[in-house]
Amino acid sequence: MKHFFQNHLFKRRLLLLYSLAGAGMLGHGLFRPILPIFARRVGASGLEVGLLTSGFMLARGITSFLTGKGADLSGRRKTFVTFGFFFVFIIASGYIFVNNYYGLLFLRFCQGICSGLIWPATQIMVAEEAGHRYRARALSLYQITGRLGALLSRALLSLVLLITVYIGMDEIGSFRIVFLVGGVILFLGFLETFFVPDYKRKTESRKRGAPPYALFVIGFVFGALLALAPISLVHLNEYYGISLLGIAVLLLCLDVITMFAMYTSSHITDRIGVKRSLWIVIVPAFTAALCLPFIPAFLGFIVLYFLMRMAVSSFMPISRAYATSIDGEIGSNIGTLNMITNLGSVVGPVIGGLVYDNMFGSLRIAGYSVIAVLLVPAVVILLRTRHRKFE
Repeated sequence: MKHFFQNHLFKRRLLLLYSLAGAGMLGHGLFRPILPIFARRVGASGLEVGLLTSGFMLARGITSFLTGKGADLSGRRKTFVTFGFFFVFIIASGYIFVNNYYGLLFLRFCQGICSGLIWPATQIMVAEEAGHRYRARALSLYQITGRLGALLSRALLSLVLLITVYIGMDEIGSFRIVFLVGGVILFLGFLETFFVPDYKRKTESRKRGAPPYALFVIGFVFGALLALAPISLVHLNEYYGISLLGIAVLLLCLDVITMFAMYTSSHITDRIGVKRSLWIVIVPAFTAALCLPFIPAFLGFIVLYFLMRMAVSSFMPISRAYATSIDGEIGSNIGTLNMITNLGSVVGPVIGGLVYDNMFGSLRIAGYSVIAVLLVPAVVILLRTRHRKFE
């Protein structure tokens, strides 16, 4: 056991940070599958469903940038995390009482602010604790722990829905019970922050290299693709007739597969460098997203969707490992990358929602193809770059 805690990837401080990711995603993950369907039940259009994610990502993007700057200026990390968990618990409790789309949109926007306080600060702490040689793998384990929380949330969501159906509750009532359970979990996450050591570490400003434009463009596109998840859940429900329980099971399977893909890609990244490992995620993501709306068969859709999500999720630890390794202020680097990725997540649902409302059949999901085309300029920039830190 002593040897386990001395491992560079499993130091006590890192384990505490990993556990925060798990607690946050356990509570937050209960909401995500049902929010788009809940929005439809209160009268939201496809575009308005997309705006729920856009509002969340816009708030998170702006707050992430400010959090990164604040972490550099103050040297504090834990403060942002503690405040974020406290207020997200308050907001989660508000979902229980909301009964219209605009209330839902407001709460989702506020939840994005809390997310922007929590996740950049914890990513900075993980990167600083792990050191250069283990950075990608530590960030991957941080992401994987979050996925484990999300995976457990799928199982818990399925259990809650089964219980509420069994006792005869209607669909809206079932949703409110899910919100209640999620709020309790996030409150426990808030209590957990008090056990995290108080980080206060100022980062010295140094001369920065040329901005990694290719990485930023890829982050923008992948953020847009990832944010189309609510539209895809609505598509599964309305086009294929998959129930909420069925969707929860599919997402559980996706999380299991994605965890293996994420750690494998991060292990490769620590060995061969960021630039080479980027191709492992770019090629499958581009191919799957481009073809997704043209494969109407359910099995084909699921295979391509899983492939795309595995690639996009694997990009997260790779890109954060890069952002915390270049010269300059670590908080600002993380904050900028998070902001750009979140801006992509603002644009993606708008495009996806408009396409969903105006197309038909399997082509209603063609927003994925439209966004995937934006990877072309990123590939061109990546092929032309000679940035040493990118290797």
